[in-house]
Amino acid sequence: IRPHHLIILCCKSTKIKLMTTSCVQRDLIFPMHILGGGSIGLLFAAALQRACGDVTMLLKKHHKPRLSVTSCEKSSTATNYFAPVQVCRPSDRQIITTCDIRAEIIGDVHDAIKCLLICTKANDAITALSSIWDRLDRKNAAKVIILSNGALAIRDSIQRHFNDHQDVQIITATTTHGAYTEQSSNTESNISEYCVVHAGEGLTYCTNNKFIDACQKVGWKGGALSEFEMNMMLWKKLAANCVINPLTAIHGVKNGQLLSLEKTERTITCILEELSSIAILEMESFIQAEEDVEVQAHLQRSIREELSVDFLKSFVTKVMTDTSDNISSMLQDVNAKRTTEVRFLNGYVAHLGKEKYSIDCQYNKDMCNRVE
Repeated sequence: IRPHHLIILCCKSTKIKLMTTSCVQRDLIFPMHILGGGSIGLLFAAALQRACGDVTMLLKKHHKPRLSVTSCEKSSTATNYFAPVQVCRPSDRQIITTCDIRAEIIGDVHDAIKCLLICTKANDAITALSSIWDRLDRKNAAKVIILSNGALAIRDSIQRHFNDHQDVQIITATTTHGAYTEQSSNTESNISEYCVVHAGEGLTYCTNNKFIDACQKVGWKGGALSEFEMNMMLWKKLAANCVINPLTAIHGVKNGQLLSLEKTERTITCILEELSSIAILEMESFIQAEEDVEVQAHLQRSIREELSVDFLKSFVTKVMTDTSDNISSMLQDVNAKRTTEVRFLNGYVAHLGKEKYSIDCQYNKDMCNRVE
């Protein structure tokens, strides 16, 4: 989703340029630490290591048996772990990339973290971040890039949970790359490799242009967005997640099958009506900093058009169609009896509506109750 008409507005005012086209974080993002050893974390770790080489995975202790120690490091007083990662194509499982990515065990003593990429599930993000928060190089404004689902909720949670969050740069990103993990074993070393299937090429967007530069070095498509563009994109993504994830989990169907379930049509409309009202209020609040009245009026029209119920419904329908054969992550979590992200999706909309705007988002609350 690229709101090109917002870029055209830049010629009307130099002030709006900061809001619509510029990406203010232009400093380096490497060395980078990646928090989250799931499929997306591993996929990005392998890709970014190809782009730069200075990448470290942050893993829990239970990962130790899957990690290796290079022969030249075994005599060192500090243990240096490496995660053996394979990235494969989905069709024939042909290996695209094989690499050993440096890994650190959370809780061990290591150097300060200058840039952190969060790839955990939304419901694990704050707990995981708390475990390494003291390692962030806050004296030099460490960067925290949120790539997880539910980025808006995670960003707000960071600001509520950490009193010194002003000392770090909170950066949002989003990706449509698809990936999942499979079992793999290296029989020669008896080390169980991390095997990631790159299920679908996607797009990656971020407000930090250096992060996008690194992704583009390995041939990935996407772009650097302003805070305004990113927030608009994240609200649209949240709309799709608030509809597709809980409804597929409740009805036990693939994404595309929601299109033929007539009984869900009213529920989808009501979910989006609630979300649309909150999203518009949030974005209209965001543009209050724009001093040019004419430009602010243009932005307001864009907000009310692109976050309207009709626009969001068309957007969600397209996502359902484009991902028709996909099994949503929430349905997978329910089937595996894992905690879902619903509280960071529909729950976020309901909480924001009630606490900030005194709006009762009953349908989004209902999704939370029915899923969990």
